[in-house]
Amino acid sequence: MPRGLPRATALESLRLAAALVPPGAPHVAAGRDLLRGGPLLADLESRYGGRPVLVRGPRGPALLVLSQRDALRVLEDERGAYAPARDERRLSLPTDVLRPAFIEIAREEAAELADGVVGYERLDARWQRVARRCVYGDGAAGDEELTTLLARLGRHQAGRRQEILSGRYDARILDHLRRAEPGSVAGLIAETSGEAESRRLMQAAFWLMGLGVAATGLMQTLALLAIHPSHRKAARADSQHLRACLREALRLWPPVPALSRVTTVSTEWCGTTVPAGTTVLVPLAAHQRSARLPYANTFAPEIWLDGTAAGHWWARPGCDGVHLTLAVGTAFLGGMLRAARPKPIGRLLSPHRPLPYTLNVSRLRVRMRPARRGPAQP
Repeated sequence: MPRGLPRATALESLRLAAALVPPGAPHVAAGRDLLRGGPLLADLESRYGGRPVLVRGPRGPALLVLSQRDALRVLEDERGAYAPARDERRLSLPTDVLRPAFIEIAREEAAELADGVVGYERLDARWQRVARRCVYGDGAAGDEELTTLLARLGRHQAGRRQEILSGRYDARILDHLRRAEPGSVAGLIAETSGEAESRRLMQAAFWLMGLGVAATGLMQTLALLAIHPSHRKAARADSQHLRACLREALRLWPPVPALSRVTTVSTEWCGTTVPAGTTVLVPLAAHQRSARLPYANTFAPEIWLDGTAAGHWWARPGCDGVHLTLAVGTAFLGGMLRAARPKPIGRLLSPHRPLPYTLNVSRLRVRMRPARRGPAQP
């Protein structure tokens, strides 16, 4: 590896090891949280003037990108020098035609959460039904084993156990995919021609993972609205404000706290050559909670409405899957707020102190109480 780039010390690498993206993975594995290393990332950026830093990853050296300029170089690369660690190319599917039906599914399922205490486990179980119905149709609504297998796969990244789980997971996906229920993503995938079954299976799995991971953000948004009555009232009356609240929760605690790329050719960094095959890490969460942002650790949905966030690269529009997830997630939260209002349980979050970098979503709970009569979002 090049000698001109700064290198993290052994201790620094160890402190980051729990958060670094393993080479070969598209993003941070489940249970890893790069925000735990926030102070260390800020220290590295200050010490090395924002230059990228070589760190010791689980399977070899990796390049940790710290400045906005370098992040844009990697993520907006048009030469193909920085490729996703996995083949993440998605089939071109006209999912917009399904959006109205998916929104109705979300509202229907959310109605079951309009009373009593709602914690992450209860919300997640209902949201996973939404994800399965959207991706595979109503016939998959009760297939909880499919979701369980996906979660277990996230905990077993390699080895014989992973192979067994993957085989069982793929078999269940194929059953639903071959059914090709009309009005689902699987139905659209079945209409694509010239694609191998393995590629169709991968695409169906990507859609289910993409939708399913939003449960954490939905619970966080609900908890934030519970402690911010003014935003809760505005969100109930205006779906755009509610969407902004969801995006803000995802900024504060992003489900993908770091992005991973692999160099396909030799690249130049700070006058030195980095060989092809090097993992490049972009700590997305560190940029979204940067100390340079005046609203870094506060709940500020207004930045998504007044144009403030538009000036940041991490807030730029995502892929079709991101837009669909935001639309369905907003409808899900709207369905809950239409009939009830969340009230906080406990003091894990407070509007009077900075929001924590790390949040154990399993500890979040709100009590849903009947909403007062008033305007509700369409």
